[in-house]
Amino acid sequence: MQISSLTVHCASLCLDVVNGESFEKLTIVDIQSWRDELYSFIENRVEFLKFSSETQHLFITSVRDEVLMILMLSKENLFAREPYWIIEKIQRKITLSSHLYMNNNGL
Repeated sequence: MQISSLTVHCASLCLDVVNGESFEKLTIVDIQSWRDELYSFIENRVEFLKFSSETQHLFITSVRDEVLMILMLSKENLFAREPYWIIEKIQRKITLSSHLYMNNNGL
């Protein structure tokens, strides 16, 4: 599996959060409240030159939602804190979202 730099950034973020001292105190609502912040984090790490702002928004939202899902799963499931699992989930979402929103732009 080829791993993108965006995958590394998102996985690093997830691992920093789940390994932080305050993670156990966070609630699902707390994690969900990071939607805008995570969107900005991802937006700042991708560059789309030839795609519409709508296409970019769909891609970034899709990746952001995957990061949120991983963080929420990590609250109750230790497997969701495993680095390889996180990397694999994020890379698959990036690959799928790239195919859906960028490779098929105009379909």
